[in-house]
Amino acid sequence: MNRILFHKYEVLRRVGIGRTGTVYLAKDLHLNRLVAVKESTEELLTAEIELLKELDHPGLPRIYDCFSQQEHTFLVMEYIEGMTLRQYLDKHGRVPERQAVRWAVELSRILGYLHSRHPAVIYRDLKPENIIIRQDGKLKLIDLGGTIRYTCGSKKEELCVGTPGYAPSEQWKEARGDKRWDIYGLGIVLHEMLTGVNPTGQPYKRRTIEEYDKALQGALDEIIQRCTAEETGERYQSMEQVESALLRYPVKRRRCLIGQRIKKTLLALMGGCTIACFTCPLLEGIPENQIPFPYLLRPLTLLVLTFLLFLLFFKIKRKKQFLRRQEKNIWLTEKKFSGLFFLFLAVSIFAMGIRNEGVSLPVVYAEEEDKSLWVEMRDEFGRKMLLRNDAVYITDEAVRFELPADRLPTKELSMQIVAVDEDGARYSSRIFCIMAVDKEGAEDGSLN
Repeated sequence: MNRILFHKYEVLRRVGIGRTGTVYLAKDLHLNRLVAVKESTEELLTAEIELLKELDHPGLPRIYDCFSQQEHTFLVMEYIEGMTLRQYLDKHGRVPERQAVRWAVELSRILGYLHSRHPAVIYRDLKPENIIIRQDGKLKLIDLGGTIRYTCGSKKEELCVGTPGYAPSEQWKEARGDKRWDIYGLGIVLHEMLTGVNPTGQPYKRRTIEEYDKALQGALDEIIQRCTAEETGERYQSMEQVESALLRYPVKRRRCLIGQRIKKTLLALMGGCTIACFTCPLLEGIPENQIPFPYLLRPLTLLVLTFLLFLLFFKIKRKKQFLRRQEKNIWLTEKKFSGLFFLFLAVSIFAMGIRNEGVSLPVVYAEEEDKSLWVEMRDEFGRKMLLRNDAVYITDEAVRFELPADRLPTKELSMQIVAVDEDGARYSSRIFCIMAVDKEGAEDGSLN
């Protein structure tokens, strides 16, 4: 630009235009260093100069010089290399959770320092454009032209300063500054860092951070909600309280993550038991008379219990979730049915198909090759067992004998069961008369 200010500052380029003036990058020809030169009206700039002279904090820019030239007033201050938080959000979309919390702690300390001055200094215009991320990752708060003293009471305090979306509603109505205005702004900036949603966009409705990302913890959203409460009495009353809550958050987060892991492990165990109860009988063989029930009774019961645990752990105390597709700025609702529901539905359809279509699963079946075996025996699990001479069958419960109707030698016969123990003692049952008839009473060989 080939412009020399005050015979020592060479203007290199314009770096920004703010509400209170234009900022240039310049070179101090005497000290050979880069500086930021702010050109503005004398009325606003004088107040900023007096304020900056009293401030000394690593999160605030240092003032080097002040002069007037050609009816303009210039403020020379520290040049901060880096990018604004707005540029970071435009490039990356949002800030990772841990980094966002660390930066929020830094901002709370910078603002807490301003509030601790006597009289207190209210920043009033906290937004990503006024936050510089240095190359070492630390933050600097710039543009103090809108700050006011808490007990000023001057006419200048009545100037309407702030940015819609970042400032609370009472800031536009009250002339007297309030520390809780900055607390509100900090909550909005933290919300934007975590979600990437600009509160100045229209239409805008602030939603909980969990609606944007389920991985974000509710404890962090509670801090944001308290910072941005509409009633000033419900907000944190000092930056020290905000900083303390943010510093306690990692401990709460770890506890919450441990609790979630325990819940997920329990659900995984329940799901594994459900799958085992469903597949193990298939490998061992399922009696035809137990398909689909009572074979499916146990896995379906475990599936229902698993689904109820899922609702208890992750659904009952959580509002309806939303996912946001950032590149299109479209709100999408999450799936209304979980995977457990679809698994339950698939198993139910499978069971109904077995019943309606006569689909057979592998069963234990016993039969002689010469078709001479007509008495069938089942164990306590209902599985057929092959009767052979001198065979020993061990069972803990009852054993059931069946006579297939189509294998009866005659339509009518008498039967008596005789048992012989190891000592040769014989035990006889009553004599049973068996007649094979159909369901309508016609003699067709079915067993009654």
